[in-house]
Amino acid sequence: MKYSNILFKTFLVSSLFFLSIGCVSTKNTMEHFEKIIFHSTTCYGSCPSLSLEVHADRSTKLQRQFYAFGGKEIAANSGTFQGSMNKQSFKLLMKTLKNSQYEKLAFPNIDCCDAPVITIIIYANGKRTYLKSMMPLQEATELIQFLTELTKDINLPTTTEKFEIEQ
Repeated sequence: MKYSNILFKTFLVSSLFFLSIGCVSTKNTMEHFEKIIFHSTTCYGSCPSLSLEVHADRSTKLQRQFYAFGGKEIAANSGTFQGSMNKQSFKLLMKTLKNSQYEKLAFPNIDCCDAPVITIIIYANGKRTYLKSMMPLQEATELIQFLTELTKDINLPTTTEKFEIEQ
């Protein structure tokens, strides 16, 4: 009887220990999200210039210039925009950001060729994560594609207000 009591207590303590480790490791890394900044530069072809800033309150700033091949700006899609991101898009942004495991990413310092330079700056959990490269890691592809599409599809009012988005 005494032996089974010791086994039960050992099992109980071990279970609680492993449960607590599991809870810590699944902690929501976006718990204290402040903002995300995204830039994609032009290239010698028709790459758009994209700059996006999204805050925790969903306030959003966007600057974008689209170009036809040869460098002529497509004015209809270009401009400066400011407003509030809708809840569904923001929720998807947070999910994509969390799934990217951005805190584990490190972009190689490459700025050599004809391709857009991608910059992602994330302020969350009291930290600033800075990622910049012309050739980002494969692991960041989903996040970069999401942010690129977001800058093209987001529906914000145009503004004449001048603002700078952190580089």
